[in-house]
Amino acid sequence: MENVPLTSDLKDKFYTFIETDERITSLHTIKSYKFIAEKVFEKYDCISKDTVRAILKRYNKRTNAKAMLKKLNEFFIDEDIDYNIRFRKGKKPPRKIPDILTKQELINILNTMPGVYKMMVSCIYNIGSGLRISELINLEWKDIKWEQMSMDNPIIEVTIKNSKRGKSRTVPMAKESAIALIQYASEVGVIGASGLPEGGRIFDFGEDSFKNDLKIIDSKQWDFEYVQHSYDWIMWHIFRKYFKNVANRNITPHSLRHSRSTELLSEHNVSIENISRWLGHSDISTTMIYLHMTNKNDRELMGKIGGV
Repeated sequence: MENVPLTSDLKDKFYTFIETDERITSLHTIKSYKFIAEKVFEKYDCISKDTVRAILKRYNKRTNAKAMLKKLNEFFIDEDIDYNIRFRKGKKPPRKIPDILTKQELINILNTMPGVYKMMVSCIYNIGSGLRISELINLEWKDIKWEQMSMDNPIIEVTIKNSKRGKSRTVPMAKESAIALIQYASEVGVIGASGLPEGGRIFDFGEDSFKNDLKIIDSKQWDFEYVQHSYDWIMWHIFRKYFKNVANRNITPHSLRHSRSTELLSEHNVSIENISRWLGHSDISTTMIYLHMTNKNDRELMGKIGGV
């Protein structure tokens, strides 16, 4: 088959395919696919070598057009449509290494923050190899294995549920961080009869008052919008306010994950395999960026040391 006609019936079937694909756990991803697909179905009559080239040239710099076309390939297989979209192999742009902070720099910034802001940033940094912002927003008191608290146990395990690509993982947290969270739980009044924290999400970004009608009608859509609202809140009230004055560096939430992992690797000799697992990376090659950072530091250090 030389091309596939882009009919309205095909579009409806494709939308149903991505909406019911259990591998897609993010409503944002579904919206992203449908956003670019809508433009493609409106402008082009068919999928062919020429139209694929035109689509990628027109849209791919600003949208995830290639990812949508790959998903369309999966749809063709599912529908037994004899057509395979082929992509030219090109060089991937070099991965940009995010700016990072030293542990002391982060402590200095934390000391300028109100208590709840400090607690949020501490959780991002201290749990495992660092949390994604969505993971922090969705973190619940019950995700922490409080029963592991004891004088002899230096770590407490934390379950990070339904993270990127719908995967869950268990990561360690130092007992000192767990004690700080219990103190915070006491301040916000969620200590139960057992003497340990109980309840839903650890951090509240107006959950009880946020779009209650939507929550009743479409809980999945509500959850997507609540996480986006909470993300914007964190960026505005914490990162744009307290991290904007770090000289010559753009510190983002993701920078904290890189900072934490770099510390674990270079200062505490934690294995790259553990760091990768704690980060929730599906491929260890994604984590190797931290090794590249350490190798660069090694070269700079040896350059200063010299020889005999």
